[in-house]
Amino acid sequence: MVLGHQRCGAVKAAYASLHNDKPLAGNLQAIVKALQPAYEQTVREGGADPVDTMARAQVELTATELRSNQDLAPLVAKGALAVVGAYYSLDTGRVEVLAGAPS
Repeated sequence: MVLGHQRCGAVKAAYASLHNDKPLAGNLQAIVKALQPAYEQTVREGGADPVDTMARAQVELTATELRSNQDLAPLVAKGALAVVGAYYSLDTGRVEVLAGAPS
């Protein structure tokens, strides 16, 4: 399971860094770089809460990447493995499955 969560501090910091074009210090910039595809998707999609949108986008991008991994993809194709993307709401305590739940 790839699980993102509401009000993620790493996503919030990365969003601010990319939005304001201000790199973060030291190794934190590696996190910003890793989250950049989710930021770009967020900018394209818009939404009321860009940090929330970015967190969800990161979950979906990571789950998709795992499903297409050369070692995992055959297992996913056979149904022996499910890579599920989900989002945890801190407000409600609920987990929302975004993609990949077995049928």
